Amino acid sequence: MPTGANGIGLSLEELVPYRRLARQVQLTPKASAQAHMAGHHLARAKGRGMDFDEVRQYQVGDDIRSIDWRVTARTGKPHTKLFREEREKPVQLIVDLGPTMQFGSQLLLKAVQAGHVAALLAWHVAERGDRVGALISNGEQHKELKPKGRQKGVLALAHALVELQSQALDLLTPRPEHLNDLLRRSIRLAAPGSQLWIVSDLQGWNDESRWLMARLQKHADVSVFLITDPLELSLPSSRLPMTLPVQGIDSKGLLPIGSGRFRNHYQQNRLQQLDAVRQVLKGMNIRFCAVSAQQSLEFQIEKVQPC
Repeated sequence: MPTGANGIGLSLEELVPYRRLARQVQLTPKASAQAHMAGHHLARAKGRGMDFDEVRQYQVGDDIRSIDWRVTARTGKPHTKLFREEREKPVQLIVDLGPTMQFGSQLLLKAVQAGHVAALLAWHVAERGDRVGALISNGEQHKELKPKGRQKGVLALAHALVELQSQALDLLTPRPEHLNDLLRRSIRLAAPGSQLWIVSDLQGWNDESRWLMARLQKHADVSVFLITDPLELSLPSSRLPMTLPVQGIDSKGLLPIGSGRFRNHYQQNRLQQLDAVRQVLKGMNIRFCAVSAQQSLEFQIEKVQPC
């Protein structure tokens, strides 16, 4: 666990050191057909750049060096070449610190691991020279951070994570609509061509979630970093009264985890749910990876590679 971490709250001391690990992460935008020719970051503005975009009829003010003489000769009218310039591609981090994220059975709360993942991703974005913005929500409060470059953007994110996680520890009232609220807010941030990286446990996923995610994918390059806890996927072999933020389970009841049949059914059901969401996202061409709150993030760096 990072220095200064207690597994429950977040601090700058545990988020800033992820800068040294940022270069171990390799995340690039999905390449379009044009991007394969000269890099991954393409601007929507057209002008003189590295990638040819189209030919159109010459207009007053066009650079005569860009005249396409072959098309001009064939049509009898002057035509000019347009190019698409390479520029930075901002990243928007959507970080879920809601009620279901305030759970952890071993090392960290899922919300704390989400903060660590967000810090690692933000440092990665800064190291590659892009800007990072964020939408962070704990279920009751949220912060929107405009994309900023370099260390300034990362530190703004880190301060917001620390503040909202501190508040979240007193806001544990279940909110079934939290995930969809977060996705709806994200749609406003999904500017054409942007990258949207969602860090969440996706608890509360339903048909509306699927529809909202599809809308996001229409406008942005979306990746999902799913935060999991081992107790949500596999129950221990004993009989204890437990409260679990897991869909489909009576959170106030006694789970018969002394029954091997029940434990097997529980595990199979949870894995099927997880695989179903994974397949839905894959069908939308959304990249996906899972990170556990059971282990320090520094030992899971290779998992932060959505496929």
